[in-house]
Amino acid sequence: MKIRTSLGAAAAALALVALAGCAQQPSGGGQAGGPAPGQPCDRTVQNDFKPPAEKPAGFKNGFTVALVRQSGVGDYFEQWGRGATAQIEAAGGKVTSYDARGDNAKQVAQFNDAIAAKPDVIIVDHGLADSVNPKIDEAIGKGIPVVVYDVNIANCKATYISQDDASIATKILDYLKQDNPGGGKIAYVNVSGIAPLDSRDAVYQQFLKDNTSFTQVAKFGKYSESVASDTATEGASALKAAPGTTVSIAAYDELAKGTLIALRQNNMSDKVKVYGVDISTADIQLMTEPGSPWRATAATDPANVGAIVARMAVAAGAGVSTPQKLTIPAALITQDMLRQRGVAGMDQLRAALPELNTPDIVGAAWIPQIKPGS
Repeated sequence: MKIRTSLGAAAAALALVALAGCAQQPSGGGQAGGPAPGQPCDRTVQNDFKPPAEKPAGFKNGFTVALVRQSGVGDYFEQWGRGATAQIEAAGGKVTSYDARGDNAKQVAQFNDAIAAKPDVIIVDHGLADSVNPKIDEAIGKGIPVVVYDVNIANCKATYISQDDASIATKILDYLKQDNPGGGKIAYVNVSGIAPLDSRDAVYQQFLKDNTSFTQVAKFGKYSESVASDTATEGASALKAAPGTTVSIAAYDELAKGTLIALRQNNMSDKVKVYGVDISTADIQLMTEPGSPWRATAATDPANVGAIVARMAVAAGAGVSTPQKLTIPAALITQDMLRQRGVAGMDQLRAALPELNTPDIVGAAWIPQIKPGS
């Protein structure tokens, strides 16, 4: 849900994001414009959605976009924001950004400001679902299209975009199994109640049922304003109580960073292999440093994700009927590949793995596409 600082700095982070994107579950139902109680939206993934080939009559130069965010410190969120902003500007639009930085009440107030500004479209990037769902309903009720990234929403008229979290978990767990053919004793690093992380957890729980040579011997993870450092504190104690741990799976990269710190504190870095989710330049540096136990991650390119969300917003703002749900595929990124190809940062990773760039997703000639990272 992507907070991404160096390991030594131990991550001053946000309260309400992930990674690699992290949205909390909504409690409500029956929102304005949504389904009747007991009739949820049909969130069938429509990755084959294409905007019309010709520029819609509703498109206007200088269209306005309000970007309502819950971001955090670090290069993941910076890349996501730059990707989204650059894509909107390339298409001829103007962006006003509101960033609550972990303050739910502030995000609601900023959402009010965004609605009052009457933009052509609103993008919601992360946030507490119970806080933003009523504001999403209000915006849609006033005729403003809304495109949402990684917030578990109920309004069927909003477009929901996320990473393919089940696929992400499957990719990294398949590699963990391949990398440890004899099985292992797992330290599981996750937190509950966050939509993408819960989706990944469901795949992990099935993995344990299907692969009895792997057993969970420890569990920790802290979701706070300092995810890595707080997770490290929990992890140091949990790992000390489980000295036989051989592998660790972390549901997103700040949790992986906390795991690395905890392993170091327990002198276990050479005994435990770490597997994670999400990628950034800081993550790449941690994976490739000498002696690093971080073996692999499954991830999307945050700048590319921001650009995809922005393209969907451009289409929605132009009056195009957009799908209810779209997911963004991830790639498996291994420590071996990074070292073999001399990858030291995101620009080099994009060159090494061109599949991270997905120009065909929400692609149209009238939406000039950026090159992520440029």
